[in-house]
Amino acid sequence: MLSIRRVKKENIQRFAPSIEEGLSSLQVAERFKEKLNNKTKAAIGKSYTQIILDNVFSFFNIVLFIIAGLMIWAEAYSGLFFLCVLIPNIFIGLYQDIKARVLMGRLRLITQPKAVVIRDKAKQTIDTKKVVLDDILYLSRDSQICADCILLDQTLIVNESMLTGESNDIVKKSGDLLYSGSYVVSGQGHARVDKIGKDSFIEGLQQAANKFRRSPSQILRSLRRLFLVIGSLVIVIGSLTAFTYWVLGNFNSIESIKDSIDNISGSMVSMIPSGLYLLTSVALAVGVIALAKKKAQVQDFYSVEMLARTNVLCIDKTGTITDGTMIVKSFFPFGGREKDEIAQIISNVLVATKDDNATAKALRAHFTYDLSAGINAVIPFNSENKYSAASFKGGKTYIIGAIEFLDLINKKSVLSKAEEYTSLGYRVLVVGEASTPIQNSHISGSITPLAIVVLQDKIRPNAAQTFQWFRDNNVAIKVISGDSASTTSEIARQAGIQGSENYISLENMTLENVKEVALYYTVFGRVTPEQKEVIIETLKENKNTVAMTGDGVNDILALKRADCSIAMASGTDAAKNVSHIVLLDSDFSVLPDVVGEGRRVINNLQRTASLFLVKTCFAVFFSIAFLVASLILKNKDIQYPFTTNNMYIWEILSIGIPAFFLSLQKSQGIIEGSFIKNILRKAIPASISIIVPVILVFLFLILQANGIVTGVLFDYVDGQYLSTSSSATTMCVLIYTIMSFVVLFRVCSPFDKHRKIVFSVLSSVAVLCLIGSGVYTYLTSSTDPILNIKFLSMSGTNYFVTGLLILFSASIYIISIYFSKQWKEAKKDD
Repeated sequence: MLSIRRVKKENIQRFAPSIEEGLSSLQVAERFKEKLNNKTKAAIGKSYTQIILDNVFSFFNIVLFIIAGLMIWAEAYSGLFFLCVLIPNIFIGLYQDIKARVLMGRLRLITQPKAVVIRDKAKQTIDTKKVVLDDILYLSRDSQICADCILLDQTLIVNESMLTGESNDIVKKSGDLLYSGSYVVSGQGHARVDKIGKDSFIEGLQQAANKFRRSPSQILRSLRRLFLVIGSLVIVIGSLTAFTYWVLGNFNSIESIKDSIDNISGSMVSMIPSGLYLLTSVALAVGVIALAKKKAQVQDFYSVEMLARTNVLCIDKTGTITDGTMIVKSFFPFGGREKDEIAQIISNVLVATKDDNATAKALRAHFTYDLSAGINAVIPFNSENKYSAASFKGGKTYIIGAIEFLDLINKKSVLSKAEEYTSLGYRVLVVGEASTPIQNSHISGSITPLAIVVLQDKIRPNAAQTFQWFRDNNVAIKVISGDSASTTSEIARQAGIQGSENYISLENMTLENVKEVALYYTVFGRVTPEQKEVIIETLKENKNTVAMTGDGVNDILALKRADCSIAMASGTDAAKNVSHIVLLDSDFSVLPDVVGEGRRVINNLQRTASLFLVKTCFAVFFSIAFLVASLILKNKDIQYPFTTNNMYIWEILSIGIPAFFLSLQKSQGIIEGSFIKNILRKAIPASISIIVPVILVFLFLILQANGIVTGVLFDYVDGQYLSTSSSATTMCVLIYTIMSFVVLFRVCSPFDKHRKIVFSVLSSVAVLCLIGSGVYTYLTSSTDPILNIKFLSMSGTNYFVTGLLILFSASIYIISIYFSKQWKEAKKDD
């Protein structure tokens, strides 16, 4: 009968269910009513609050909204067109981020951690959030403990590395406390839930501090630094400009303040690359959506970047090269033993230990004898010992495990026999009889070999094609396995992994020695979890970006250390919970598509981000130049000459729209260098090529105004040339507008069908806009209210000089590109 005894603890009535019966449905319902279930906050990318804050209330958006408010107050309505770009951008960003989060949430349901509980006298598999206080959990190898529990029976070996950072296995006996976040290495047993949800030791799995680490994103760091610098410049320059206007008397009246706002806002809006943040957010969100369609669950947007930058991929043999299933090929008794006797011994050990890993399943499918002796003690298999054992009534103790890890009599001859099969890619186990029984979960003394068992892994049919893709894309493969080095090497060779003949066994090797050999071998055999971690760390220390695939608890330490960790959905909950990406079909062959998607996102971001920074550099330079000039000359009429309207074609047609479409293009080139250096290397030459001819325009204007140059190239009024010369402003707008398309041409190169359409359509629209502006000016003899220029009102000399300056500007750009390439090649040679 189910015990109905209740214990008072912190004003909560406690149940004491038996192992056989567990809680009843009524008791479970009562726990849910009391909200005593194991509900924890699930981290699914960005929260909705964070999405809104990032897209609506970003620093630059707030600045732009303030500027818009001031322009409305100043009645400068014609300059508010930038809101028609800003507001749709915000909604696009919200839509893509929310869509990505919804998809991530749906995919997370597939990989939701599960728990096995005893309820109503039967085992049930449920989500961990549905576990309630006093539930009876059934725990077995690889089970992750979802709530603090008290072990009720048996002996378990657990690993608490996710809590403590220490990888040592800990023996837990009846009555001991099992902490949430730890996982079972070996053994089976039952435990009663003692604390749930926020009361658990680490506030449940989802809030474990070591459960999941955000990727160390280079893009995120670079953009934060870039936006910090630009944001600081915007605030400082805007404040100094306003202060200068006040000192020089531009703020003498409300009307003069309103007149000045258009100039100040033009400077500040031009300096802000607001679309760059949106572009990054949208590109990453689109990447996450694309990966979701490929059945890859992404824990974090920036995991896409780290995967794209990967140049070393560390994989396990089982479940990656092979499909995780095995069959017994044959077995060979020693010393005249009968095959039936060996089959009975193996069956007895399997029944006693209750092992359920891939090897045990293959053995159990082949050796089907019933238990023939009583059980005294067992040692379930774990990745540290590499064997399992059982002591039976009658004094016999038998072991099944890896030959290298056992103290065998005539070990050399056994190894020699095994080598005949490991060299062909088979896995070989030894069956032995110990001279002493199991004591304190340990076997001492020599072991007599009774037989070897030969198992065969099944290589994935598309493995060779997958590894060929990585080889062609300069991603080195490291195979890290707990199996024999020679077996793993042969499997790797059959799968087409380059350098598979370069292998080493790490059996009994110290961590220091592992660090010394990590860079020089392709295949590592007999690797412990700690050694896997050291290999990953060593590769990272040598400036590699390392991805790691895994599916078992023995992979957790390495997965946590990798720059990008990838788990199979068929793997353990513990492995999935620490990984950045989970392959929902457990199909390693989709990984090239996943890496390719990451490369597409990053390459396109680097390609298009430079477009935004060119305008920012231009605006910062001239904002500072005109600010300094006005202070030195103490002339209040020397003001930043460009309004927000003057930048519309540049801002929209040669930056915003093309950047969006180009960011969605296919691009799987290898990623090299720093994100910020790459975009600055493209942006700075383009900025210089636009800034120089515009400087020349104003230099000619100054020389003419001071009588140094004869003739009339520019119109100006009473010396107020820097702000009122419509011809100078129009010339500058034409120069930087046309040059912005030269820069876009460079960014689109080499052209494909998609880029040809983007460039030709947008450049055609730009030409129509300029023609429309000119027609308006010609018919009305007034300034175009959209672009704020007089296009067709200039003299022939103006057009001629403008053409010369554009040719000069393009020449500067081409020369700067050439020297930039030469410098880059020289850096490579160094």
